Amino acid sequence: MWSLSARLLRYMVSGQMLVLLFMLLAAGIALNIAAQDYFKSRLEHDRDLLLNELSWTGPVPEIEHEHLTPVFNQPFSGHYFQINSDDDLLLSVSLQGIRLHDEHIHDVKEGEPQWHWQPFENNQYLYVLSQTLKQGERHLHVQVGEDFQPIINAFLHAFFWLAGLFSLLLTGLFLWQRRLLMRTLKPFSQISNQLKQLAQQDIDQLPPPDMQELTGLVNEINALGERTRERLNRARLASGNLSHSLKTPLAILANRLSDMQEQNGGAEQQNLTEARELVERMGQQIDNEMKRARIAGLMSRAPKIELNEMFDQLLLTLKKLYPHIQLQCHMAAAIRYPGDREDIIELFGNLLDNACKWAQTAVDVDIRVAEGQLRVCICDDGPGIAEEKIPGLINPGERLDESVKGYGLGLAIVSDIVAQYQGRLQLNNRPLNNGRGGLQVTVTLPY
Repeated sequence: MWSLSARLLRYMVSGQMLVLLFMLLAAGIALNIAAQDYFKSRLEHDRDLLLNELSWTGPVPEIEHEHLTPVFNQPFSGHYFQINSDDDLLLSVSLQGIRLHDEHIHDVKEGEPQWHWQPFENNQYLYVLSQTLKQGERHLHVQVGEDFQPIINAFLHAFFWLAGLFSLLLTGLFLWQRRLLMRTLKPFSQISNQLKQLAQQDIDQLPPPDMQELTGLVNEINALGERTRERLNRARLASGNLSHSLKTPLAILANRLSDMQEQNGGAEQQNLTEARELVERMGQQIDNEMKRARIAGLMSRAPKIELNEMFDQLLLTLKKLYPHIQLQCHMAAAIRYPGDREDIIELFGNLLDNACKWAQTAVDVDIRVAEGQLRVCICDDGPGIAEEKIPGLINPGERLDESVKGYGLGLAIVSDIVAQYQGRLQLNNRPLNNGRGGLQVTVTLPY
Protein backbone atom coordinates (compact mmCIF):
# COMPACT_ATOMS: atom_id res chain seq x y z
CA MET A 1 0.00 0.00 0.00
CA TRP A 2 1.45 3.37 -1.00
CA SER A 3 0.85 6.83 0.43
CA LEU A 4 -0.21 9.69 -1.85
CA SER A 5 1.44 12.33 0.34
CA ALA A 6 4.70 10.34 0.58
CA ARG A 7 4.78 9.80 -3.18
CA LEU A 8 4.11 13.47 -3.93
CA LEU A 9 6.79 14.54 -1.46
CA ARG A 10 9.22 12.09 -3.08
CA TYR A 11 8.45 13.57 -6.49
CA MET A 12 8.92 17.10 -5.16
CA VAL A 13 12.27 16.26 -3.55
CA SER A 14 13.48 14.52 -6.72
CA GLY A 15 12.38 17.46 -8.86
CA GLN A 16 14.03 19.98 -6.57
CA MET A 17 17.28 17.98 -6.54
CA LEU A 18 17.30 17.94 -10.33
CA VAL A 19 16.64 21.68 -10.38
CA LEU A 20 19.47 22.22 -7.87
CA LEU A 21 21.91 20.15 -9.92
CA PHE A 22 20.90 21.92 -13.12
CA MET A 23 21.27 25.34 -11.53
CA LEU A 24 24.68 24.47 -10.09
CA LEU A 25 25.82 23.04 -13.41
CA ALA A 26 24.54 26.05 -15.31
CA ALA A 27 26.14 28.42 -12.79
CA GLY A 28 29.47 26.58 -13.02
CA ILE A 29 29.46 26.65 -16.82
CA ALA A 30 28.47 30.32 -16.89
CA LEU A 31 31.16 31.29 -14.37
CA ASN A 32 33.78 29.29 -16.26
CA ILE A 33 32.87 30.93 -19.57
CA ALA A 34 32.88 34.38 -17.94
CA ALA A 35 36.30 33.73 -16.37
CA GLN A 36 37.78 32.51 -19.65
CA ASP A 37 36.46 35.55 -21.50
CA TYR A 38 37.90 37.78 -18.78
CA PHE A 39 41.28 36.00 -19.04
CA LYS A 40 41.26 36.28 -22.82
CA SER A 41 40.83 40.03 -22.61
CA ARG A 42 43.66 40.27 -20.03
CA LEU A 43 45.99 38.12 -22.11
CA GLU A 44 45.24 40.07 -25.27
CA HIS A 45 45.98 43.28 -23.34
CA ASP A 46 49.32 41.80 -22.12
CA ARG A 47 50.15 40.72 -25.68
CA ASP A 48 49.55 44.24 -27.00
CA LEU A 49 51.68 45.68 -24.19
CA LEU A 50 54.54 43.31 -25.05
CA LEU A 51 54.41 44.14 -28.73
CA ASN A 52 54.37 47.83 -27.90
CA GLU A 53 57.47 47.47 -25.71
CA LEU A 54 59.27 45.18 -28.17
CA SER A 55 62.22 46.87 -29.95
CA TRP A 56 64.51 45.78 -32.78
CA THR A 57 67.48 48.04 -32.23
CA GLY A 58 69.77 45.10 -32.91
CA PRO A 59 69.52 41.78 -34.69
CA VAL A 60 67.75 40.31 -31.65
CA PRO A 61 64.38 41.58 -30.34
CA GLU A 62 64.61 43.24 -26.95
CA ILE A 63 62.18 44.35 -24.24
CA GLU A 64 62.91 46.80 -21.49
CA HIS A 65 61.55 44.88 -18.50
CA GLU A 66 61.35 47.95 -16.30
CA HIS A 67 58.60 49.26 -18.54
CA LEU A 68 56.54 46.11 -18.16
CA THR A 69 53.98 45.25 -15.52
CA PRO A 70 55.93 44.26 -12.36
CA VAL A 71 54.28 40.81 -12.23
CA PHE A 72 56.36 39.75 -15.25
CA ASN A 73 59.53 40.43 -13.26
CA GLN A 74 58.58 38.42 -10.16
CA PRO A 75 59.58 34.71 -10.10
CA PHE A 76 56.67 32.36 -10.71
CA SER A 77 54.21 35.22 -10.27
CA GLY A 78 51.60 33.49 -12.44
CA HIS A 79 52.08 35.95 -15.34
CA TYR A 80 54.43 34.84 -18.12
CA PHE A 81 55.40 35.54 -21.70
CA GLN A 82 57.66 33.88 -24.27
CA ILE A 83 58.56 35.28 -27.69
CA ASN A 84 60.16 33.16 -30.41
CA SER A 85 61.75 34.79 -33.43
CA ASP A 86 63.52 32.42 -35.74
CA ASP A 87 66.27 31.07 -33.48
CA ASP A 88 65.98 33.81 -30.90
CA LEU A 89 64.04 33.37 -27.64
CA LEU A 90 62.85 36.03 -25.23
CA LEU A 91 61.49 34.95 -21.82
CA SER A 92 59.90 36.86 -18.98
CA VAL A 93 61.86 37.04 -15.72
CA SER A 94 58.92 35.31 -14.00
CA LEU A 95 59.59 32.12 -15.98
CA GLN A 96 63.03 31.75 -14.34
CA GLY A 97 64.39 30.18 -17.51
CA ILE A 98 61.66 27.58 -17.86
CA ARG A 99 60.19 27.53 -21.34
CA LEU A 100 56.51 27.31 -22.14
CA HIS A 101 55.41 24.47 -24.39
CA ASP A 102 55.93 25.57 -28.00
CA GLU A 103 55.61 22.29 -29.88
CA HIS A 104 52.51 23.57 -31.64
CA ILE A 105 54.11 26.76 -32.99
CA HIS A 106 54.04 25.49 -36.53
CA ASP A 107 50.34 24.61 -36.24
CA VAL A 108 49.37 28.17 -35.40
CA LYS A 109 48.13 30.12 -38.39
CA GLU A 110 49.53 33.58 -38.82
CA GLY A 111 47.41 36.24 -37.14
CA GLU A 112 44.95 33.81 -35.53
CA PRO A 113 45.06 33.57 -31.73
CA GLN A 114 44.87 30.15 -30.16
CA TRP A 115 44.10 29.25 -26.55
CA HIS A 116 45.22 26.23 -24.61
CA TRP A 117 45.80 24.95 -21.08
CA GLN A 118 49.19 24.08 -19.72
CA PRO A 119 50.27 22.71 -16.31
CA PHE A 120 53.25 24.56 -14.81
CA GLU A 121 55.52 24.72 -11.82
CA ASN A 122 54.25 25.21 -8.25
CA ASN A 123 50.92 23.53 -9.10
CA GLN A 124 50.02 26.33 -11.44
CA TYR A 125 47.61 25.79 -14.31
CA LEU A 126 48.17 28.27 -17.10
CA TYR A 127 45.72 29.60 -19.66
CA VAL A 128 47.93 30.48 -22.61
CA LEU A 129 47.42 32.70 -25.67
CA SER A 130 49.52 31.67 -28.68
CA GLN A 131 49.73 33.83 -31.81
CA THR A 132 52.08 34.11 -34.80
CA LEU A 133 52.64 37.69 -35.99
CA LYS A 134 54.71 39.28 -38.73
CA GLN A 135 56.66 42.48 -38.11
CA GLY A 136 58.43 43.59 -41.22
CA GLU A 137 60.31 40.63 -42.57
CA ARG A 138 60.38 38.84 -39.24
CA HIS A 139 57.92 36.30 -37.85
CA LEU A 140 57.22 36.30 -34.13
CA HIS A 141 55.49 33.62 -32.14
CA VAL A 142 54.12 35.21 -28.99
CA GLN A 143 52.90 33.22 -25.99
CA VAL A 144 51.30 34.96 -23.03
CA GLY A 145 50.03 32.92 -20.07
CA GLU A 146 48.41 33.47 -16.71
CA ASP A 147 47.82 31.12 -13.80
CA PHE A 148 44.15 30.10 -13.74
CA GLN A 149 44.38 28.09 -10.48
CA PRO A 150 43.41 30.99 -8.16
CA ILE A 151 40.30 31.50 -10.24
CA ILE A 152 39.52 27.77 -10.06
CA ASN A 153 39.90 27.87 -6.27
CA ALA A 154 37.74 30.97 -6.04
CA PHE A 155 35.16 29.34 -8.28
CA LEU A 156 35.11 26.21 -6.13
CA HIS A 157 34.70 28.33 -3.01
CA ALA A 158 31.90 30.31 -4.63
CA PHE A 159 30.39 27.12 -6.02
CA PHE A 160 30.14 25.54 -2.57
CA TRP A 161 28.72 28.70 -1.08
CA LEU A 162 26.23 28.85 -3.93
CA ALA A 163 25.35 25.17 -3.44
CA GLY A 164 24.77 25.80 0.25
CA LEU A 165 22.60 28.82 -0.48
CA PHE A 166 20.57 26.93 -3.08
CA SER A 167 20.20 24.01 -0.65
CA LEU A 168 18.83 26.33 2.04
CA LEU A 169 16.47 27.93 -0.45
CA LEU A 170 15.26 24.56 -1.70
CA THR A 171 14.87 23.29 1.86
CA GLY A 172 12.69 26.28 2.65
CA LEU A 173 10.80 25.74 -0.59
CA PHE A 174 10.33 22.06 0.26
CA LEU A 175 8.95 22.85 3.72
CA TRP A 176 6.61 25.43 2.23
CA GLN A 177 5.45 23.00 -0.48
CA ARG A 178 5.01 20.26 2.14
CA ARG A 179 2.78 22.54 4.15
CA LEU A 180 0.78 23.39 1.05
CA LEU A 181 0.53 19.68 0.21
CA MET A 182 -0.76 18.83 3.68
CA ARG A 183 -3.35 21.60 3.38
CA THR A 184 -4.30 20.37 -0.09
CA LEU A 185 -4.73 16.77 1.13
CA LYS A 186 -6.62 17.83 4.25
CA PRO A 187 -10.03 17.14 2.61
CA PHE A 188 -9.04 13.45 2.34
CA SER A 189 -8.44 13.32 6.10
CA GLN A 190 -11.73 15.11 6.66
CA ILE A 191 -13.57 12.51 4.56
CA SER A 192 -11.88 9.73 6.56
CA ASN A 193 -13.04 11.28 9.84
CA GLN A 194 -16.51 11.86 8.41
CA LEU A 195 -16.73 8.20 7.37
CA LYS A 196 -15.94 7.24 10.97
CA GLN A 197 -18.68 9.61 12.16
CA LEU A 198 -21.03 8.08 9.60
CA ALA A 199 -20.24 4.58 10.88
CA GLN A 200 -20.87 5.76 14.45
CA GLN A 201 -24.15 7.40 13.31
CA ASP A 202 -23.06 10.86 14.41
CA ILE A 203 -24.02 12.10 10.92
CA ASP A 204 -26.56 10.85 8.37
CA GLN A 205 -24.42 11.40 5.28
CA LEU A 206 -21.15 12.96 4.17
CA PRO A 207 -21.30 16.77 3.85
CA PRO A 208 -20.23 18.43 0.56
CA PRO A 209 -16.41 18.52 0.36
CA ASP A 210 -14.30 21.66 0.03
CA MET A 211 -12.32 20.12 -2.85
CA GLN A 212 -14.23 20.07 -6.13
CA GLU A 213 -12.49 16.89 -7.29
CA LEU A 214 -13.94 14.95 -4.32
CA THR A 215 -17.55 15.93 -4.98
CA GLY A 216 -18.22 12.93 -7.22
CA LEU A 217 -16.71 10.50 -4.69
CA VAL A 218 -18.75 11.93 -1.80
CA ASN A 219 -21.95 11.84 -3.86
CA GLU A 220 -21.34 8.20 -4.80
CA ILE A 221 -20.68 7.23 -1.16
CA ASN A 222 -23.87 8.98 -0.05
CA ALA A 223 -25.84 7.34 -2.86
CA LEU A 224 -24.39 3.91 -1.98
CA GLY A 225 -25.34 4.34 1.67
CA GLU A 226 -28.86 5.41 0.72
CA ARG A 227 -29.30 2.41 -1.61
CA THR A 228 -28.00 0.05 1.10
CA ARG A 229 -30.44 1.45 3.64
CA GLU A 230 -33.30 1.17 1.16
CA ARG A 231 -32.44 -2.48 0.50
CA LEU A 232 -32.21 -3.13 4.24
CA ASN A 233 -35.63 -1.58 4.80
CA ARG A 234 -37.12 -3.59 1.93
CA ALA A 235 -35.54 -6.79 3.29
CA ARG A 236 -36.92 -6.09 6.74
CA LEU A 237 -40.37 -5.36 5.38
CA ALA A 238 -40.32 -8.48 3.20
CA SER A 239 -39.10 -10.62 6.10
CA GLY A 240 -41.90 -9.32 8.31
CA ASN A 241 -44.52 -9.97 5.65
CA LEU A 242 -43.14 -13.43 4.99
CA SER A 243 -43.07 -14.21 8.70
CA HIS A 244 -46.71 -13.24 9.17
CA SER A 245 -47.81 -15.08 6.05
CA LEU A 246 -46.11 -18.31 7.18
CA LYS A 247 -46.67 -18.15 10.91
CA THR A 248 -50.48 -18.03 10.68
CA PRO A 249 -50.87 -21.19 8.53
CA LEU A 250 -48.31 -23.01 10.68
CA ALA A 251 -50.14 -22.02 13.87
CA ILE A 252 -53.43 -23.27 12.40
CA LEU A 253 -51.74 -26.50 11.29
CA ALA A 254 -50.24 -26.99 14.78
CA ASN A 255 -53.67 -26.48 16.41
CA ARG A 256 -55.30 -28.94 14.02
CA LEU A 257 -52.64 -31.54 14.75
CA SER A 258 -53.12 -30.97 18.47
CA ASP A 259 -56.88 -31.51 18.13
CA MET A 260 -56.34 -34.66 16.06
CA GLN A 261 -53.82 -35.91 18.61
CA GLU A 262 -56.43 -35.57 21.38
CA GLN A 263 -59.09 -37.40 19.32
CA ASN A 264 -56.91 -40.28 18.12
CA GLY A 265 -54.74 -42.78 19.87
CA GLY A 266 -52.54 -45.80 19.19
CA ALA A 267 -50.18 -45.68 16.23
CA GLU A 268 -51.74 -42.50 14.90
CA GLN A 269 -50.87 -40.75 18.18
CA GLN A 270 -47.14 -41.18 17.56
CA ASN A 271 -47.39 -39.96 13.95
CA LEU A 272 -49.36 -36.90 15.00
CA THR A 273 -46.82 -36.13 17.73
CA GLU A 274 -43.95 -36.28 15.21
CA ALA A 275 -45.87 -34.10 12.75
CA ARG A 276 -46.59 -31.53 15.42
CA GLU A 277 -42.92 -31.42 16.45
CA LEU A 278 -41.92 -30.90 12.81
CA VAL A 279 -44.39 -28.00 12.49
CA GLU A 280 -43.06 -26.39 15.68
CA ARG A 281 -39.51 -26.82 14.43
CA MET A 282 -40.46 -25.16 11.13
CA GLY A 283 -41.98 -22.24 13.03
CA GLN A 284 -38.87 -21.93 15.15
CA GLN A 285 -36.64 -22.00 12.06
CA ILE A 286 -38.76 -19.30 10.40
CA ASP A 287 -38.43 -17.13 13.53
CA ASN A 288 -34.66 -17.46 13.53
CA GLU A 289 -34.28 -16.72 9.83
CA MET A 290 -36.56 -13.69 10.12
CA LYS A 291 -34.42 -12.43 12.97
CA ARG A 292 -31.31 -12.81 10.82
CA ALA A 293 -32.97 -10.93 7.97
CA ARG A 294 -33.79 -8.04 10.29
CA ILE A 295 -30.15 -7.49 11.38
CA ALA A 296 -29.25 -3.91 10.38
CA GLY A 297 -25.58 -3.88 11.28
CA LEU A 298 -23.37 -0.82 10.90
CA MET A 299 -25.48 0.71 8.10
CA SER A 300 -28.36 1.50 10.46
CA ARG A 301 -29.43 5.12 10.58
CA ALA A 302 -31.03 4.88 14.01
CA PRO A 303 -29.85 7.17 16.84
CA LYS A 304 -27.25 5.91 19.28
CA ILE A 305 -28.44 3.52 21.98
CA GLU A 306 -28.28 4.40 25.66
CA LEU A 307 -26.87 1.08 26.88
CA ASN A 308 -27.53 1.75 30.55
CA GLU A 309 -31.25 2.26 29.89
CA MET A 310 -31.43 -0.72 27.54
CA PHE A 311 -29.75 -3.12 30.01
CA ASP A 312 -31.92 -1.83 32.84
CA GLN A 313 -35.02 -2.73 30.83
CA LEU A 314 -33.62 -6.15 29.88
CA LEU A 315 -32.68 -7.00 33.45
CA LEU A 316 -36.04 -5.81 34.76
CA THR A 317 -37.82 -8.14 32.32
CA LEU A 318 -35.54 -11.08 33.13
CA LYS A 319 -36.02 -10.60 36.89
CA LYS A 320 -39.75 -11.14 36.35
CA LEU A 321 -39.11 -14.28 34.28
CA TYR A 322 -36.40 -15.67 36.58
CA PRO A 323 -37.10 -14.38 40.09
CA HIS A 324 -34.75 -16.93 41.66
CA ILE A 325 -31.73 -15.56 39.76
CA GLN A 326 -29.73 -12.67 41.18
CA LEU A 327 -28.89 -10.27 38.29
CA GLN A 328 -26.11 -7.69 38.66
CA CYS A 329 -24.88 -5.16 36.07
CA HIS A 330 -21.64 -3.18 36.33
CA MET A 331 -21.21 -0.18 34.04
CA ALA A 332 -18.64 2.52 34.84
CA ALA A 333 -20.49 5.35 33.10
CA ALA A 334 -23.29 6.01 30.67
CA ILE A 335 -22.41 4.53 27.26
CA ARG A 336 -24.03 5.41 23.92
CA TYR A 337 -23.45 2.80 21.24
CA PRO A 338 -23.87 3.51 17.47
CA GLY A 339 -25.91 0.43 16.54
CA ASP A 340 -29.43 -0.61 15.70
CA ARG A 341 -31.56 -0.95 18.83
CA GLU A 342 -33.33 -4.13 17.63
CA ASP A 343 -30.00 -5.77 16.85
CA ILE A 344 -28.45 -4.96 20.22
CA ILE A 345 -31.54 -6.03 22.17
CA GLU A 346 -31.66 -9.28 20.18
CA LEU A 347 -27.94 -9.87 20.80
CA PHE A 348 -27.77 -9.31 24.53
CA GLY A 349 -31.35 -10.45 25.17
CA ASN A 350 -30.46 -13.89 23.83
CA LEU A 351 -27.23 -14.07 25.82
CA LEU A 352 -28.88 -12.94 29.07
CA ASP A 353 -31.81 -15.29 28.56
CA ASN A 354 -29.47 -18.24 28.01
CA ALA A 355 -27.43 -17.28 31.08
CA CYS A 356 -30.56 -17.08 33.24
CA LYS A 357 -31.81 -20.46 31.95
CA TRP A 358 -28.64 -22.26 32.92
CA ALA A 359 -27.59 -20.28 35.99
CA GLN A 360 -28.17 -21.73 39.42
CA THR A 361 -28.32 -18.55 41.48
CA ALA A 362 -26.59 -15.55 39.79
CA VAL A 363 -25.75 -13.81 36.51
CA ASP A 364 -23.19 -10.97 36.40
CA VAL A 365 -22.88 -8.43 33.56
CA ASP A 366 -19.81 -6.21 33.12
CA ILE A 367 -19.88 -3.42 30.48
CA ARG A 368 -16.96 -1.17 29.63
CA VAL A 369 -15.32 0.74 26.77
CA ALA A 370 -11.56 0.46 26.24
CA GLU A 371 -9.23 1.08 23.29
CA GLY A 372 -12.06 1.94 20.92
CA GLN A 373 -14.07 -1.21 21.67
CA LEU A 374 -17.22 -2.03 23.60
CA ARG A 375 -16.70 -5.09 25.80
CA VAL A 376 -19.65 -6.86 27.43
CA CYS A 377 -18.96 -9.86 29.66
CA ILE A 378 -21.89 -12.07 30.85
CA CYS A 379 -21.15 -14.73 33.45
CA ASP A 380 -23.43 -17.38 34.98
CA ASP A 381 -22.88 -20.05 37.62
CA GLY A 382 -24.40 -22.88 35.58
CA PRO A 383 -22.83 -26.13 34.36
CA GLY A 384 -21.02 -24.49 31.43
CA ILE A 385 -20.34 -26.16 28.06
CA ALA A 386 -18.08 -29.08 27.21
CA GLU A 387 -14.76 -27.68 26.00
CA GLU A 388 -14.81 -29.71 22.78
CA LYS A 389 -18.15 -28.16 21.78
CA ILE A 390 -17.13 -24.51 22.21
CA PRO A 391 -15.16 -24.14 18.93
CA GLY A 392 -18.14 -25.43 16.96
CA LEU A 393 -20.46 -22.94 18.63
CA ILE A 394 -18.39 -19.84 17.77
CA ASN A 395 -16.71 -20.95 14.52
CA PRO A 396 -17.73 -18.49 11.76
CA GLY A 397 -19.48 -20.16 8.85
CA GLU A 398 -20.78 -23.13 10.85
CA ARG A 399 -24.51 -23.24 11.49
CA LEU A 400 -25.57 -24.24 14.96
CA ASP A 401 -28.08 -26.98 15.46
CA GLU A 402 -31.02 -24.70 16.16
CA SER A 403 -33.42 -27.59 16.64
CA VAL A 404 -31.74 -28.42 19.94
CA LYS A 405 -32.80 -26.45 22.96
CA GLY A 406 -30.09 -24.84 25.02
CA TYR A 407 -27.21 -22.49 24.24
CA GLY A 408 -27.29 -23.27 20.52
CA LEU A 409 -30.80 -21.91 20.10
CA GLY A 410 -29.83 -18.26 20.68
CA LEU A 411 -26.12 -18.35 19.79
CA ALA A 412 -26.93 -18.74 16.08
CA ILE A 413 -28.53 -15.28 16.01
CA VAL A 414 -25.87 -13.91 18.36
CA SER A 415 -23.05 -15.10 16.07
CA ASP A 416 -24.70 -13.52 13.02
CA ILE A 417 -25.20 -10.17 14.75
CA VAL A 418 -21.64 -10.05 16.09
CA ALA A 419 -20.28 -10.90 12.63
CA GLN A 420 -22.46 -8.21 11.03
CA TYR A 421 -20.98 -5.64 13.43
CA GLN A 422 -17.43 -6.90 12.76
CA GLY A 423 -17.05 -7.91 16.39
CA ARG A 424 -15.78 -10.96 18.28
CA LEU A 425 -17.57 -13.59 20.38
CA GLN A 426 -15.74 -15.65 23.02
CA LEU A 427 -17.03 -18.50 25.21
CA ASN A 428 -15.04 -19.74 28.18
CA ASN A 429 -15.82 -21.98 31.10
CA ARG A 430 -15.03 -20.29 34.37
CA PRO A 431 -12.84 -22.12 36.90
CA LEU A 432 -14.58 -23.41 40.01
CA ASN A 433 -14.69 -20.95 42.88
CA ASN A 434 -16.35 -22.05 46.11
CA GLY A 435 -17.96 -24.85 44.15
CA ARG A 436 -19.33 -22.47 41.50
CA GLY A 437 -18.19 -22.38 37.87
CA GLY A 438 -20.30 -21.56 34.87
CA LEU A 439 -19.95 -20.01 31.42
CA GLN A 440 -18.44 -16.64 30.57
CA VAL A 441 -19.55 -15.07 27.28
CA THR A 442 -17.57 -12.03 26.08
CA VAL A 443 -18.79 -9.86 23.21
CA THR A 444 -16.39 -7.26 21.76
CA LEU A 445 -17.77 -4.72 19.28
CA PRO A 446 -16.05 -1.77 17.55
CA TYR A 447 -17.01 1.46 19.28
